[in-house]
Amino acid sequence: MLIESLALDDRIKKVIIEQDGIRELFPPQVEAINQGLLTGENLVISIPTAAGKTLLAELAALKHVIELGGKVIYLCPLRALASEKFNNLKRFETLGIRIAVTSGDYDSADSYLPRYDIIVSTNEKMDALLRHQVSWIRDQVSLIVIDECHLLNDQHRGPTLEILMARLLTENAHSQILALSATIGNADDLAEWLEAKLVQSDWRPVPLKEGIYFEDQITYADFTSREVPFRRKDQLTNIALDSVHSQEQILIFTPSRRSAVSTAERIGINVEPLIEPREAKHLADLSSHIVRNLSDPLSLKLAETTKRGVTFHHAGLNSRQRDLVEQAFKKGLIKVLCATPTLAAGVNLPAKRVVVSSVYRYSIEEGSHPIKTLEYKQMSGRAGRPQFDSEGEALLLAKQDRAVNWLMDRYILRDPEAVYSKLAARPALRRAVLGLIASKVVPTVHDLLQFFEKTFYGFQFEAVFLEGKIREVIDLLIGWEMIKPLDTNETLEATLYGLRVSQLYLDPETAATIADGLAKAIEKSMSKIHPVAILDLIMGTPDMVTLSFRKSDEKITVKRFDRFTSRLIEDVPEPIDIEYEFRLRDFRTVLFLWDWIKELPVERLIMRYKIGSGDIQRIVETATWIISAAAEIAQLKRRKNEKYEIYMKAAYSLSDRVKYGIKSDAVSLTRIKGIGRKRARILLEHGIRDIHMLLNLSVSELSQMSGFGTELAKTTLELAKELTESTRTESRLGVDLENFFD
Repeated sequence: MLIESLALDDRIKKVIIEQDGIRELFPPQVEAINQGLLTGENLVISIPTAAGKTLLAELAALKHVIELGGKVIYLCPLRALASEKFNNLKRFETLGIRIAVTSGDYDSADSYLPRYDIIVSTNEKMDALLRHQVSWIRDQVSLIVIDECHLLNDQHRGPTLEILMARLLTENAHSQILALSATIGNADDLAEWLEAKLVQSDWRPVPLKEGIYFEDQITYADFTSREVPFRRKDQLTNIALDSVHSQEQILIFTPSRRSAVSTAERIGINVEPLIEPREAKHLADLSSHIVRNLSDPLSLKLAETTKRGVTFHHAGLNSRQRDLVEQAFKKGLIKVLCATPTLAAGVNLPAKRVVVSSVYRYSIEEGSHPIKTLEYKQMSGRAGRPQFDSEGEALLLAKQDRAVNWLMDRYILRDPEAVYSKLAARPALRRAVLGLIASKVVPTVHDLLQFFEKTFYGFQFEAVFLEGKIREVIDLLIGWEMIKPLDTNETLEATLYGLRVSQLYLDPETAATIADGLAKAIEKSMSKIHPVAILDLIMGTPDMVTLSFRKSDEKITVKRFDRFTSRLIEDVPEPIDIEYEFRLRDFRTVLFLWDWIKELPVERLIMRYKIGSGDIQRIVETATWIISAAAEIAQLKRRKNEKYEIYMKAAYSLSDRVKYGIKSDAVSLTRIKGIGRKRARILLEHGIRDIHMLLNLSVSELSQMSGFGTELAKTTLELAKELTESTRTESRLGVDLENFFD
């Protein structure tokens, strides 16, 4: 089927044909058109990576906006993926379409969004918008695209996606739904739940050959085989060199960050001599760029491996570093990329060959265990680049002869597992129940139970099995004063406190823990509250992420913990108590954040806590969000007890300090966009203590200070004029790592 023959506005077809170079649809795309993609039918599209899911979503979106005058929501599971989709969609702005992306900052209704035609959003952000009861989603949206919907199976992200989908099904019954998925074992169940037609296919534009690599030989699924020239004894190095000698890129998935780094280092030494001089210069420039602002051990390793044309990608890198690596790989400069499995669910980085170095993962709950077939299929699906490769190759590594058949049967020849709801977990139910009541979706317990009947869980198992747990959660929320029963008919209503907890997107247990801690501070008559006490309080919440804790960390953590125990709100258990160990583990993250707001240099933090700048970004962002929420909770409590005011002010100030990693004297200055920890400190060293003093400077005077050029000085003073001490116009959520190094 030709693009030209589609029932679409000629302007749309022109962009696809002339700009994208696509003239003809793939077979699964043709099936989607025939099933009603462009006539408003709900569809579940379950096809392999690169088989054309995104183009189908784009065609439907353009149809809705240009021809039907509708609005489109495009949902993604990850910020990186949302950003990538947004950048791809921007090419349609030439058609007069307005495109926006939103993520993070959960306590905001983003009032500007109704002005846009296509809104790309993370699942969590869209769920948060619904909690703010924005009307445009229900009234104006005519198409909802749900990308990577097989993540319903994910125990962490799945429940949020499921509740979101159930709400959209209920409140946007008039909207067309496109659910995009990898190949899964029960796509028909998903289609039936969504009242959608199913488009399912194993067809790929680039055929995939899957095999097992053992003793310099690859055995494929059809039981043909081929020899791999022996160059090095190490399996991964040898297979990587085979790809580089064939002038092909290779993507190697490793089970951990450490193995991603060590594999890149090991292979890089052997690949470097094979890099052409022209590419070597580009790689050297890229390497220098990586360490321009950071010279910690991880950044130095990233720069060193990148220079060799082989590098790594994992969550320890900050967003700027990950972007540099991704762009270099897309340009073909990076020949071998060693990544953790999270990349498979993130940005689009295909390679001719994909190698899964190990099918085992480690978790505290399960120990070392084999991954699911679905996860392997996600990784192997990255093999083969459309328009570049005639076929892709996905390989598993076998260390022993007996493992060859097991790997073949367990992963290559087996279909991916069915997707099952993860909504029954109590943390998921707490958040969902409060959100539904606070948003006035369900006025009674009966309505609440009826809503859960419409979820994927209700479709698969019947929601009656959840009734006991749901009633327990309701009792819990009543006890926490977040909801209240209005009559004997089990009518429920969120309190003002419960409404704010829902809008702040907190797990209700997080809010309850914070509220309980603040009440204890009142009981103890704490007239002042130390920043460490607030940091310690949020560590005990389910929303907070913490650093890993090793035996080698214990001695110094105990020593520093002892110095602060008298300042803490929560009582400290005896060292012989098991709770003491858990408290100590959490306190390592408290110490990290304390050092962070004392303006310890980033490189020293990274070395002291053995983390990456990406870890700093993640922990700082999460802590900023929860501390801001603690300030909001204290503000609500102040209505009944003025003693909460000191805790409210302390938390507001601390949230600013944590956001930028600054001492208390820099809080005022960092409210100006572009002023981070370094520029604020430069201003303070010149005697500029606040915005008013800054405004007394001329552009010429400010531009002479280190870190300020003429243009930046002019912009800074213009922004400063828009602010006053009493306004808090900047978002408290989110963090831009670039501000750490300004």
